[in-house]
Amino acid sequence: MDTTTVIIGMIVIIVLWVVITFNVIVGRFNRAKRAWGDVITYERLKNDTLPQLADITEDFKEFESGLLKQVTELRTAIQGLNERAIDTSKLTVVEQMSKDVTESLRVSVEAYPELKTNRVVQQLMQEISDKNTNVAAAITLFNRGVEEFNNSIQYFPNSFINTMLVKKTTLDTFSDSTASSGFEFKPNF
Repeated sequence: MDTTTVIIGMIVIIVLWVVITFNVIVGRFNRAKRAWGDVITYERLKNDTLPQLADITEDFKEFESGLLKQVTELRTAIQGLNERAIDTSKLTVVEQMSKDVTESLRVSVEAYPELKTNRVVQQLMQEISDKNTNVAAAITLFNRGVEEFNNSIQYFPNSFINTMLVKKTTLDTFSDSTASSGFEFKPNF
């Protein structure tokens, strides 16, 4: 084998490696963006349930005043989530508001026995619970996608390709400060 063939072979291998690494980074970024879109979609599906909740509150004036305000604020916050811009701080606010609405609904059901036996309320509470489960699963997939993407731009030699060609920055994962505050153990990352 002559020197020219070896050099051309090495250049082809390096170019292929750069192209493959570039595509891996872009693919993982797009996967994280898609996962974020899924989170937003599941959050917005809550809006299908929230008007029903508002309708039920009309029959219970005490129940209505605080919960209706919370539901309206939650709907506005969900609409403020953007599929194109990953903003986990806004998601944190929405998740906290969602927990507050769910808790208010539970308290109100306890306060009004006729609500507890109402089939529509039971279905509504189950729907809200299911939708919160879907959001939690979507957030898990989002965090996993973000981790893979962040690793792909931070590991060497991928970091070199990212710095030179792709120029992506790390994404933030979603974390639930309310849930994590209940743990005694705090890792020292």
